[in-house]
Amino acid sequence: MKARSANTFRCLISLVILLGLLSGCAPAATPVSAPVENPAPVQTTEPAATTAPVEAAPTAATMGGGLASDPKTLIVLTPFDTQTLDPAVNYDFSGGFYLLNCYEPLVKAVGADEAKLTPALAESWEISPDGLTYTFKLRQGVKFHDGTPFNAEAVKFSFDRLLAMKMGAVGNFTSIDKIEAVDDATVKFILKAPYASFLLALTSMWGPVIVSPTAIKANEKDGDLGQAWLAENEAGTGPYKVEKWERNQQLTLTRNADYWGGWGDKFLEKIIIRFVPETTTMRLMIEKGDADLAVGMTSIEDLDALAETEGVVVEEFAAMSIREVRINTTKPPLDDAKVRQALAYSFDYDQAATGILGGHAIRMDSVTAKGVAGYFKPSFMYTKDLEKAKQLLTEAGHPDGGFSLDYVWLSGLDIDRQIGEMWQADLKQLGIDLKIQEMPLNTWWEAQGNPETAPQMMMGQWGLDYADATSQIWVMYYSGNFPPSGSNYFYYKNEQVDKLLEQARVETDPAKLDQLYQQAVEMIYTDSPEVWAVQTNERIVHRAVVMGYTYNLSYYKEGINFSLMYKQ
Repeated sequence: MKARSANTFRCLISLVILLGLLSGCAPAATPVSAPVENPAPVQTTEPAATTAPVEAAPTAATMGGGLASDPKTLIVLTPFDTQTLDPAVNYDFSGGFYLLNCYEPLVKAVGADEAKLTPALAESWEISPDGLTYTFKLRQGVKFHDGTPFNAEAVKFSFDRLLAMKMGAVGNFTSIDKIEAVDDATVKFILKAPYASFLLALTSMWGPVIVSPTAIKANEKDGDLGQAWLAENEAGTGPYKVEKWERNQQLTLTRNADYWGGWGDKFLEKIIIRFVPETTTMRLMIEKGDADLAVGMTSIEDLDALAETEGVVVEEFAAMSIREVRINTTKPPLDDAKVRQALAYSFDYDQAATGILGGHAIRMDSVTAKGVAGYFKPSFMYTKDLEKAKQLLTEAGHPDGGFSLDYVWLSGLDIDRQIGEMWQADLKQLGIDLKIQEMPLNTWWEAQGNPETAPQMMMGQWGLDYADATSQIWVMYYSGNFPPSGSNYFYYKNEQVDKLLEQARVETDPAKLDQLYQQAVEMIYTDSPEVWAVQTNERIVHRAVVMGYTYNLSYYKEGINFSLMYKQ
């Protein structure tokens, strides 16, 4: 296992064994399996292929209906609709609600403060001594929602489709050379080179789930691999099915009575996920009992008020999610590293974390979230220092500022507007006019997919695809991962960083691997393709009658395992 500092996740015996094989310490392919602690489904962002006109936003007055009083129906509130139901394309947090309940991967991660590998559609696996071949023994008797059997061919088809489409989280799986269906119950993944994080990558909620080949082939048009159909439908094996999707209104899931994992005597028949952009509306619906659970509330005031409300529970968890100001490094004057560094020294990190976010966040001191495997701290740290910022601007040829910058925030995330207004006042002292602009989600996705249309600066949110920070470093800072097929939203390119990351992708020696990433982090942090602002906690609100909610570190607040939940 990679050598890590004291700040990393707890080392897990099963993960140590698995990743230890990659260093060549095992004389032969060693089988690895683990008991199924929970037979229920897995619980861990890119432009979608389709968009739709935005309908009127729901309000408290239009969303009652009494369904929250139904003991078998769960009403969930969240600010944003997802962009597509196709798991090979979807790359947004809102997708977690259905990706983790309608679909399943081969392996999953569990734990509120750790990432423990457990079986899902694969019962066991083994890794070759050279770290190039992963052989999975598959669970038998599993059927897709269309009634067709799950098997090795379905696994091969799903990953071949993902790699061919080159969308969503495909960057996490480009280490795959080929997949072989040995027999119905056995599938092999052959990698191009050893990749120490491959098993963890397979736990991601974005990309590695298995779809029904029969359903996709039956609905393929003009060689689109079923993308148009799967954008509006689903074809998984999970405990819930998509019953109906009303864009920008709600997504309804219904229980799969024939789920292979079985059901106990307490369960939910229906999950209704309603898209409510306004935090105040969410609060009113929870208070009145018109909804059971709220995810993604951003108003500190409303959350604190609900924490004091009888019959309501507010839970808070440390998370891998960060808020960062994404800088388009292709547009002047932001193509100058000194200007970007000046911006980093002008930002008030402590005020953002403790003032605006009310202490429910910590300031960032690296390019990734603190506390996760693969976290490395640079040799210096950006702090608010307007004199230092002015010096850097002078060196860049802007002694008095004299230019304006666009700052875009996503509709519904008022915290980001407040952060922009805080920053605006400090930048004014440097002679920089910060123009704050709100942008809806669909436009936001489309804009950042091209360097010409991407604004100068956008407030973004990022969560690790899986519980290893090195995954973020690769997909966000390697120049081969520009949108739309990657997540380098800054269009950042540093040939030295590219070389280090390429070497790290195939390095199996833990000490050398850490050294490569440490060097890359130092260079990236110095180049400042973004302003790394805060690492946020996640707060979940639910009525006290809602039982069985569990937080999963790897899958964030949207990664809810509905099959474990019920109402008292």
